[in-house]
Amino acid sequence: CRALGAVVALLLCGQLSAADTGSEATDHGGGVPKPPEIENGYVEHLVRYQCKPLYRLRTEGDGVYTLNSEKHWTNKVTGEKLPECEAVCGKPKNPVDQVQRIMGGSVDAKGSFPWQAKMVSHHNLTSGATLINEQWLLTTAKNLFLGHTDDAKAKDIAPTLTLYVGKNQRVEIEKVVLHPDYSNVDIGLIKLKQKVPVDERVMPICLPSKDYAEVGRIGYVSGWGRNSNFNFTELLKYVMLPVADQDNCVKHYEGSTVPEKKSPKSPVGVQPILNEHTFCAGLSKFQEDTCYGDAGSAFAVHDQDEDTWYAAGILSFDKSCRVAEYGVYVKVPSILAWVQETVAGN
Repeated sequence: CRALGAVVALLLCGQLSAADTGSEATDHGGGVPKPPEIENGYVEHLVRYQCKPLYRLRTEGDGVYTLNSEKHWTNKVTGEKLPECEAVCGKPKNPVDQVQRIMGGSVDAKGSFPWQAKMVSHHNLTSGATLINEQWLLTTAKNLFLGHTDDAKAKDIAPTLTLYVGKNQRVEIEKVVLHPDYSNVDIGLIKLKQKVPVDERVMPICLPSKDYAEVGRIGYVSGWGRNSNFNFTELLKYVMLPVADQDNCVKHYEGSTVPEKKSPKSPVGVQPILNEHTFCAGLSKFQEDTCYGDAGSAFAVHDQDEDTWYAAGILSFDKSCRVAEYGVYVKVPSILAWVQETVAGN
C-alpha cells in the first residue's frame, strides 16, 4: 500500500510475557544497534505499521507485528496478512466557515469541499459527483443518462463521461453502476480505474448510517451548476440550505400528500422524484438555491461531536433555481447498504 509505512519498535518484556522470540531473531545490521539485555528478560522485536497523513489503518488488528521463531512477521489478530491504509473521510483542512453563506452562492476559495467532483457528458453538460472513497463516487442516475436514451446500458455510458476531482485533475472511469431501482431511487455509482491520491484538495466525504436530514438542519451544497445568469460557473460555489418539511415539499410539487389527490404542480414544469428515499431542502435566507448542473453533489452536514462531515443526501432535483421552493435529495442512509455491497463486490 503506497500510504503504508513501517516504524520499527523494540519492546522490552519481563518474565510474564507469553512468548519468547529470542534475542537472536533479528539481524541488527545496517546501523541499528542491538538493544541491551536485561536480567530475567528478553527483547521482543516488533514492527508497527502506520499510515501517511490523511490515511488511517483499515485492519482488525492494531498494526503491530511480531517476529516469530520462523522469522515471519505476524499480528495476533490478522496473522501474516498485512494491514491496509484507507483515506480519511470528512476532515477537510479548511472547512467552510459556519457563519458564511450556487446560484448566487459563495465561491469556495479554500478547498472546503474536497469531495466535490465535476462530471461532463459527451454533449458538454456539467453535473456533479461526490467522492466517497479513493476509487468510488456517488452521482444521480439522471446525470449518468444525460445525452443518452432511456435504454442505454451502463457499459455504454461510462466511456462517454469525463470526470474531474480537486483542481481540474482528470480521472479515468472504469465503470458505472446504476441503482437497481433507479427510476425511483435516482442514484448511480462511478468506479475509477485507479485510486486517487488524497490531499488537501481531494478527500472523500463520510457516509452516515444515521439520518441527518432533520427539519431545520443546515447543510452545505457545492457545485458547478448554472449561476444567476444561467451560465455554468467556472468556479466551485456553495450555498447553505435548511432541510425542509417533507409534507410542504410534496404539496408544493404534487398538490397534496394524499396519493389519490396528487397531480403535477411543479412551478418549473419538471416533476422531482419524491418518496421515502428523499428529503427536501429550502432556499437559504439570502434566497440562494441550487440549479441545473448541481445534481450529484452532496448535502454536506457537519457533526460537531465527531468533527466530521457527512453526506446526508445527494442532490437529485436541481431544477428549482429559485423558481421552485425546494431542492430534492436522495437520503444516503436509504442507499447505504446498496453502496457498501456494490463497492465490496466490484
